[in-house]
Amino acid sequence: MLIAFSLASYRLIAKSWTGWYVALAFFVSVWTILHLIDYDMEKYIFIGINTLVNYFLFFGAYRINSKPESRTAKGVLAMILMAIVFLFFASTYGVYLNFDVSAWILMAFYFFNIVLISYQYFLLVGEKKRSVILVYSLILGFGSLEMAWTVNFWPFGYLTTGVVMLMFYYIIWDLAQNYFSNILSKQKVVMNLIFFVLASSVVLYSSIWLPNL
Repeated sequence: MLIAFSLASYRLIAKSWTGWYVALAFFVSVWTILHLIDYDMEKYIFIGINTLVNYFLFFGAYRINSKPESRTAKGVLAMILMAIVFLFFASTYGVYLNFDVSAWILMAFYFFNIVLISYQYFLLVGEKKRSVILVYSLILGFGSLEMAWTVNFWPFGYLTTGVVMLMFYYIIWDLAQNYFSNILSKQKVVMNLIFFVLASSVVLYSSIWLPNL
């Protein structure tokens, strides 16, 4: 009921259904993670942070539909997309760790949802080449599927896994953004790969291992 109300609010404020799946992924992910947090104080902090995320999501959607060329709106939506993708990865992996879910279900779930989230995002920010958008969305989905298979063997919690998955998603998403802006180059591809390797190494090195996995 709350999720339905939130989607209706999104439609009312954004004045369009474009991007609705991004909003749905956000609301469901927040609801899921709330059930994975044990302490009340942490829940209150989490709710407070995501209230801000919700505000900027609505603001960005409203602004981009009012002024499609607004760089402010596109910047806000890009930032919010990263937050939502992290929440999605973390919440889904948290459910995977806490319940008897097959790895293939996790990978398929990542694939289909990331394709839909990415496709809706690119439409929301005004990209017109739907066939190209679909191709990049599929690449992001396949990349997430492959990473899901890889992290399945790692002894880390859902937050660490969410961060690493987000970084991998980001480098592919950034390449797509560079393509749409006509600034894609081999140098950017190499720099993104170096960033991913270094950043993920730091995150994994500083994370707590879960010996029972």
